[in-house]
Amino acid sequence: MQEGTTTTLLESRQDFAGANRRFAELVEKVRLGSGLEELYAVAKGFSFFLMRQLGKEDLQDKVHDIFVATAQAIRRGKLRDPERLIPFVTKVTRFYTYSEIERRSQNRRVQGPLEHTNVPDARVNLEQTAYRKQKVRIVRDILHSMDDRDCDVLRRFYIQEQSKEQICEEMRLTNTQFRLLKSRAKSRFAKLGTVKLRDRSSNAA
Repeated sequence: MQEGTTTTLLESRQDFAGANRRFAELVEKVRLGSGLEELYAVAKGFSFFLMRQLGKEDLQDKVHDIFVATAQAIRRGKLRDPERLIPFVTKVTRFYTYSEIERRSQNRRVQGPLEHTNVPDARVNLEQTAYRKQKVRIVRDILHSMDDRDCDVLRRFYIQEQSKEQICEEMRLTNTQFRLLKSRAKSRFAKLGTVKLRDRSSNAA
């Protein structure tokens, strides 16, 4: 083997080892409650994969979901080898993608029969109005049962349609804190909504 080739291989191995050390250090930071901006940059590196698999819509939210899932998994000790951060995030991203595709498929199966049902317009309008009112009541009940900050960030972002910048300024949040708070609030809202809908179905039965 030529000297130049040997030198190149040694440099490559050193670069690889250095990258692994940096990933291990980042994982330790996240475990201790810091390093979130760096971890978000890692998650953002999977944007192209997410865009190809799921489309451009809400791409930043999808990246944020990957970031949050990875941070939570690290803090729960799911990543046993800190140097394998990238393979771990890859696994998280693929699981998220498959779950999202399955969720969309289920939604299409549920919505399909309704979209092709031939019902008189007046009846459809009445049912749609009643359904909207029921949804409003459910949303209001869920928001009232949530933590004040979680409720506040959802109300500002989705109902009042405030910008991220305005919310951060008025609630005194950094960009990372805003993303974490919104993601946590969305997850909490979804869980409470599932419980409430299940309870309503049980009562109706």
